Formats: sequence, C-alpha cells, structure tokens
Amino acid sequence: MSASIASTYSAAFAPELFVLLCGLAAVGYELRRSDGRSSRRSWAAVAARLGVLGFGWAVAFAVYQGIPVLLATAPAWTTNATGSVGLAVGLLVIRGWWRRADWGPVVPEYALLLVAVTVPHLVITPVWDLSSHVLYAVVPAGFLTLVDRRAAPLALVALGMVVARPIAGAHTWAESIGGLVLGVAALAAYASVAGVDAPGRAA
Repeated sequence: MSASIASTYSAAFAPELFVLLCGLAAVGYELRRSDGRSSRRSWAAVAARLGVLGFGWAVAFAVYQGIPVLLATAPAWTTNATGSVGLAVGLLVIRGWWRRADWGPVVPEYALLLVAVTVPHLVITPVWDLSSHVLYAVVPAGFLTLVDRRAAPLALVALGMVVARPIAGAHTWAESIGGLVLGVAALAAYASVAGVDAPGRAA
C-alpha cells in the first residue's frame, strides 16, 4: 500500500463517514428484525429512523466544525478531540431519540458503546496521539459483528486502517496499534457485559 493509497483509504473510511455507514447498517438490521410486517415495510418508519440518524450526524458535524472556530488558538490534538466530542454529542442525540421512540435496542447500544470509548480517547489524546481513525473503525465494525456475525467483513476495513494510518504518515505504528488495542478492549468489555444476549445477536 503506497502513501497516496493509504491517504485515500483513510479519507474514504474517515471516522465521521464509517461511523455513519455502520449506523446505517445498524438501522437496517434493526428494521429487519423488528416485529410486525407493517413496521418492516413502512416507508415512514424508515424515513423517521434515517432522519434521526441524519440529524445526529449533522449535530456531530456542527460540534466538530464549531468548537475550533470558537478557539482562536488550540494545540494540535484539539482536532481529534473535537471530532470525538462531536461524535459523542451526535450519538447521544440519536440514542435519546431512539429510546424515546422505542425503536429497538441495537442502535442505542451502538451509540452508547461509541460514546463510552470516546471518554478514554479524550483522556489519552492530549498526551498521546492515539489514532481516532483506527479506534472509530474497530469499534463500529466490531459491534456489528458481535450482534450479527454476517457483518464480520467490516472488520477488514478496521484492519486496513491499522496499516493505512502509519503508511499515510498520519500516525506512528504504535499510535495506530494503540487505537486497535483500545477498540478491542472496549469491545471485550461490551461483550462481557452483554454476553450471548447482545441485542439482536444472530449466529
């Protein structure tokens, strides 16, 4: 993998895009397993869920872009931090709306896991530039694989990101592997709590 290909790969599966892509997959999965034919086939139900997902993503993007504008001068790590904060805020909006509408457990747990892993990421980022691209590829792909093993091919995207970030010159190998380790640890903690009864788990 050349540096230019690695940079393109990193941009194509950037955290804000890959988290959204996996969120769409979680929505689709939850719709398919929802009870009642009318719920599965209603375009209004689909539109409502996609609208909430899109609104949460817009909130995340606004926070990500807005905070740096408010800070006249900020250290380099602020970009990663504001990106993580933006994702967390947007995901909390999605989770709250989803639970209020009682649309199912998969998307809220997806959002909660990503918010939870954001906390250690924010603590680590000021002192060590752990790769957010890797972290936010590993956790979404891993979560979907835990709830449905058919999503396992998404893990290849995460593994590709571990390699792409150092080759692109964005991180050292240690920082990239650090993102992988934190992501796997978060998934292991989630799996230990959820056990075999993770929401919607399919063999």
